Amino acid sequence: MWWLLSGTVSLQVTVECKLGSDLARAGKAFGVSSTIETLERELGEAQLVRAEQQKAVIRAENAHEAACAARDDAWAASKGFGTDTEVEWLTALVYERRRELYEAIDRLKAAEGKERRIKSRLMYVLPAERRRYLSGAVDEDFEELLRAVEAAYNDGAGGSPQVSVVTSEPGRLDLRGDATWRALERLYSGTTRQWVEIRAAETPGEAEKAGAMARQIAYYAGGHVPRVFVGGEEVRSEGLSASGRAKPRNWRPLAGFDGPKGRLTLARITTRRYLDESSVARLNKRPESLAQISEIARLYQTMNLTGDEIRWRLEQLVSLRLEVLEAIYDLTGDRRRFSFYEIARAARLLDSHFPDSGIAAEALARAVNRALETGVPLVDVAYLSVTSGEGF
Repeated sequence: MWWLLSGTVSLQVTVECKLGSDLARAGKAFGVSSTIETLERELGEAQLVRAEQQKAVIRAENAHEAACAARDDAWAASKGFGTDTEVEWLTALVYERRRELYEAIDRLKAAEGKERRIKSRLMYVLPAERRRYLSGAVDEDFEELLRAVEAAYNDGAGGSPQVSVVTSEPGRLDLRGDATWRALERLYSGTTRQWVEIRAAETPGEAEKAGAMARQIAYYAGGHVPRVFVGGEEVRSEGLSASGRAKPRNWRPLAGFDGPKGRLTLARITTRRYLDESSVARLNKRPESLAQISEIARLYQTMNLTGDEIRWRLEQLVSLRLEVLEAIYDLTGDRRRFSFYEIARAARLLDSHFPDSGIAAEALARAVNRALETGVPLVDVAYLSVTSGEGF
């Protein structure tokens, strides 16, 4: 009997496994929606419900105010001071309209709560996608960069991809893109959004040129990858996280940005995507430090960090001297075992202690090597190098 039961169980397991694999294949065949697609659809439905409930609250408020006005007029015309039948009926109507208003407000609060919960889930699954929008102001330097990129890829015959900055006002939605873009639009629909668009004709080689233009703009524009449209259809371009740390050599040179002044302008464009004007003004007084800060920012752009995470890191480095910034750039690129917090805290400690910035940079490098050899936390090693005379 036991062998019969064992055969039955094995047959059942085999059938269930085969059924599960068939369901998985069927799900792929019919295109089961992803988490982002599901949340985007749910958020769209929740926003429609919330908009309807807002209209219902406005209608209930108007009905309540009208009932109150009619009751007050009837009360004023009544000689019995509230004993008139019409006044009693209108008073009951006011209570009814007030109850309906409170119920409409409760439904609106419930709809708003559901929308907030879906938005919080979307913000959790879309942390780094916020860079699809252009951060910072579009100033004259940035406009010149876009025109230079456009001119660099203009081959004359057949035209060239066109670059423009699109601004979307609060309340307006652009739902042309993929599920991630639609989710971002619904998530930040109450704010003013900006992004760069590249439009190319549907001719051979234009799509490749548009992709190269998008990556070159993203490198200098704080990781913002422009939207690329080829023949009216959007093409998802590769982000900087997948393109690696090094600046691609096949990018075309930009007229007006190849000299020292042009490179400083590019550094200013990058830092303005993250830092406020006061910090940029401080760095303008130290051009070499400004250029190094921009290189660190471009390195961070390849690490799939959010814009806020990069901004917080750069804010900790604004006051450091050039040699220390160069050491941080080298250590961030080569020694990723340490977190930014460890490297930045050790750098600030050593930079404030040693009058000579070169000595501070050497002390930071020695502290990193000592921490790797001994396993002692980097910040503790840096503190020992400051408080002791043992030459850490």
